[in-house]
Amino acid sequence: MAPNNEKLILEEDASNSTEALDDSSSSPPGKVVNWAETVTVESEKFRFPENVEEIQEFIRTHDKIRCAGALHSCAPLIASDGIIMSLTKLDKILEIDPDAMTARVQSGVPIHNLCEALVPYGLAVGTLGTIDWQTISGAVMTGTHGGALTVPSLHDFVTSYTLVKPNTKIITVSRNEDPHLFSAMAPSMGVFGAIVELTIKCVPLQMLEAKFETVSFDTLVNDTTFADTMEQNKYARVVIYPSINKATLWYANPIDPSDIPAMIANGAYDSTNDYMNFRNNEEKELLEKYLKLCDEGNYDAADKTLFEVLASQESRLGHYLGRYNHVLCKERNNGIPHADIEFNFDYRDHLKVLSTVQEYCNNNRVPYYNYEIRTTKQDNAMMSCCSDRDAMWIDFQAKADVSKEFFGAMEKVLRPIGFRKHWAKGLENTDPSYVVNQFSRIDEFVALMKEFDPAGKFRNKQGEEWYQSISQLLKDRNGSVFIHGETLKDSIVDTEHTLELTLDGDTIH
Repeated sequence: MAPNNEKLILEEDASNSTEALDDSSSSPPGKVVNWAETVTVESEKFRFPENVEEIQEFIRTHDKIRCAGALHSCAPLIASDGIIMSLTKLDKILEIDPDAMTARVQSGVPIHNLCEALVPYGLAVGTLGTIDWQTISGAVMTGTHGGALTVPSLHDFVTSYTLVKPNTKIITVSRNEDPHLFSAMAPSMGVFGAIVELTIKCVPLQMLEAKFETVSFDTLVNDTTFADTMEQNKYARVVIYPSINKATLWYANPIDPSDIPAMIANGAYDSTNDYMNFRNNEEKELLEKYLKLCDEGNYDAADKTLFEVLASQESRLGHYLGRYNHVLCKERNNGIPHADIEFNFDYRDHLKVLSTVQEYCNNNRVPYYNYEIRTTKQDNAMMSCCSDRDAMWIDFQAKADVSKEFFGAMEKVLRPIGFRKHWAKGLENTDPSYVVNQFSRIDEFVALMKEFDPAGKFRNKQGEEWYQSISQLLKDRNGSVFIHGETLKDSIVDTEHTLELTLDGDTIH
């Protein structure tokens, strides 16, 4: 705990990094490539504002802008016809209030740094994905979620946003003071302007006990193993290796720190002072070997490497203990660059989803070694995939050059069940006419987009295409008036002395 439990006011740099540009060998000269190697943009487009005044000036003097964080997303979110504002230099943790259990941070603070700053106060970030090097605003804006049926997505822990609008005005949007606008703020992919500050509700820091086991894929489909794993543990993740009919179950639960010595004495591995890597370098090399063997058509040898991977993981991850963020943020070597598409389903459909995917995999060899399943508690954000329902996620992966065909096939197979889509993964594969029917408040969101940014300053080419398509779909839907998520057929709408009568698509004024 911090001395006297006093409020912490921090003004120093919270980050050791400077510019979030990938200067690795995978980036061609003059180009910046995102981690997934799915999007390339010109490095000359990047700007690195250090304060709000510089952000306002960039917005005032440029017609097209996208904001960037750690460049993690697989979707073309930051591609811009104008400039790309990296918010990584807005990296200060401004205030930690242990009594209110809140943190006020600038938008470019890496999640890892916030986690570490909260530890002395016995606090933690409310939910975490499997990595922690994203910026806090980038993770919130794209709908980052964890893996817990009792814990909502990261945006549900935000209590206020400070935003520079496309007209350069600065506003604060509070959950309590403007719940309607607040509900639209995230996930929103940055279409309302530049987020410069957030206040986040924190949770008590916990120690976790984690376990790992392997079962057959058939077991998940044919009994209660999947439901038991998700419903009887605080945190859980299922990874399926379809070509060998195996699934790994990882789950973790809070423990009393006083129990740690006895657990270690009984064989649990002590990782209380460091991260536990879900995939170490040797296992990563085996998975790269798997992909190479598959490219050569040597599938039997490829599948043997997967058994080696699972045996290694079981020996390392079978039972261990660690600090909250050290356990949950378990992807430490970034895996193998790939494209992602993540589907979101009503959790109650989990057996139908699992059996549908298994049937596809039994008849088709998927072009990657695994896919991942997690769950998330419902929330009430306008464009959240978890809005109004507890959710199950399936994240399919593939190398970028073969991803489009595979992702399209999975969409076709899963569409009869009904899905929403992670906004930062694989959206270019989806027809807007399908998406528009999955979110009951999408009309409210589009109306706010038009109000905040009528000229589309913060929309790139893909964002503008989606905006125009969805706007037209909402306008044309059934020839009806569409208001706040409901279609009004054969209805009379009285609006400021104008009488509109809509009957079967014909409007009479």
